[in-house]
Formats: sequence, C-alpha cells, structure tokens
Amino acid sequence: MIDIFLGILQGITEFLPISSSGHLVVFSSLFKENNFSTNEIAFLHLGTVLSILFFYYKDLIKLIKNKSSLLKIIKLLIVGMIPAAFVGLVLPISQLIDESKYILLITGFAYISFAVIMYYSEKSGDGETIIENISIKEAFTIGVAQGFALLPGVSRSGITLITAMFLKIKKTDAIFFSLLLGIPTIFGAWLITLLQSSEGINSNLVIPTLFAFVAGTIAIKILINFTVNSKLKIFSYYCFAMGIISCGAFLINL
Repeated sequence: MIDIFLGILQGITEFLPISSSGHLVVFSSLFKENNFSTNEIAFLHLGTVLSILFFYYKDLIKLIKNKSSLLKIIKLLIVGMIPAAFVGLVLPISQLIDESKYILLITGFAYISFAVIMYYSEKSGDGETIIENISIKEAFTIGVAQGFALLPGVSRSGITLITAMFLKIKKTDAIFFSLLLGIPTIFGAWLITLLQSSEGINSNLVIPTLFAFVAGTIAIKILINFTVNSKLKIFSYYCFAMGIISCGAFLINL
C-alpha cells in the first residue's frame, strides 16, 4: 500500500510545482518507518515520463511530421539540458545535500524561496513567444533555472515554467517546453539511478508505477488549468507551508 501511495505522490508532485524531491525528504523524516529506496523512486520516474508522452502524444506526432520544427526543438532541449547535466554530473551537489545533516533546513529554505518566486510569477502575464521561436539564449536560461531543481524544495517543472513565463513565452508553450525538457532529464535520472542500484528491477513496483502514470497525467492537466487561469499563487502558499514544516521537522530532530 505504501508503494502505491508513493507512486501517486510521485506522479502528482513531479508535475505540480510543489517539488517531488522535497516531499520525499519531508515525508521520509516524518514517517521514518517507511524506507523509500532510490531504486523505488527511480522506477516510479518511468511512470511520469510515460504520462508526458501520453498527454502530449498528438503534439509530439505533429512535431515528428514537421522535421524542421522537430530539429529546432531538439536543439533547444539539448541546450536546455546542458546546465543541469553539468551540475548533476560534474558537481556532487545532490550527493552533498542528500548526505547533509541540514537537509531538512536546506529543503525548508528552498521551499520558502521558491514559494516567493512563484507568488510573483503571475505578474509577468502571458507572453507571445511560441515554442518554435524560443531562442538558444532563452533555452539555456531555462536550463540554468532547471539546475536549481537539484535542491529539494524547488520544483523542476515549476522553476522551468516560471522562468519561461518571465521570458514572455506563451503559457501553454512554456508548459509544453518545460515538460519536454523533463523527458530526458527525468528518464536520465531514472536510468542512472537504476544502473547504479544493486537491487535490480522489482516487479512489485509495476503497479505503483502505473499509479504514478495516472496521477502524473492528471497533474499535467491541473498544471495547465492553473497556469492558464493565473492561479499559481495557490501552489506558492502550499510550498511556503511545506517549507515551514520542513524547518520545523529539522528543529524537532535536533
């Protein structure tokens, strides 16, 4: 049952701007009897990747048929992946954070900072730039923002979406680009963690991964509705509360 809950949690938090890694840090602290292995978490990421492919399959088919647009977007995605890949593979930031005794405090401050940024993101309004017209510089800027998602408490989908909105990219296209950028990022994290794990593939995780897929698909729809209707502030309140809870958990564990 806990694996199914973890699958639903992963699917929801991966796409809603509330940080999946931040939730895992806080939940692991509050419910210490449940040990969430890296293998379990990595396998569940596969479900969230599939939810992106399923939700945008019509748009992806159109892209595949339009070779010029496809090549342009692939180039933008490669540029967008460079900063996070550099930070994740070259600099051991994630490992240092995971092993730090201050991880709850780091997560708390990250949540609160991200909440403030998200609260003011709606002031940027809706842009006019469509995904095919995103520049290399803009793609790289979004990629740099994605690097901050290595901090638990900073949502990958949220920080890339908000950055794209500040760059005046049309909201629906900002979401699409953010999620497309998530495919190689999430899949890469899944593959690396799986290859490094000594546990192998656990067949018991198939059902939880299915739940992650369903929850992820629903979460994408919610993200689009809330973004288009300028209601991201609601998530900022939630992230601020999570930041307070994380800091509180740190103080309790002192």
